[in-house]
Amino acid sequence: MRNYSLLLLPLITLLISGCGGGPDDAPKTVEVTGTVTMKGNPVSDAIVIFIPKSGPSAVGSTDASGKYSLKTGKATGAIPGSHTVTISAGGEVPMPGTKEAENFKAKSIIPASYGDPKKSGLSAEVKASGENVFDFKLN
Repeated sequence: MRNYSLLLLPLITLLISGCGGGPDDAPKTVEVTGTVTMKGNPVSDAIVIFIPKSGPSAVGSTDASGKYSLKTGKATGAIPGSHTVTISAGGEVPMPGTKEAENFKAKSIIPASYGDPKKSGLSAEVKASGENVFDFKLN
């Protein structure tokens, strides 16, 4: 019995170390920052979402000066490629495309259309290298 235990220990250790994914499983992201203004004034506490054609979305919120930086899950930045951008302000906003989002009526300081991926008219092309600064000047 003891001999089998000694043989199983390395096998179990190997199996455990291979579970749970690692840093190579996370999507490759690049830093994305910018500023959101409405009629020339910074928009604070806005939620900025970059929605790629495929892959995970990146989310950030603006500070008092309207500046934001994005995160994709725990990773800093967004995945490279074309993104539809939504911007919402005025409290907690449901994730676009959900049933909650269909019936959501926010009292926002910016027009609700900017928070709808089909109506925002906002987009960004995130480059794999170089600077990715996207300022959104809303009216």
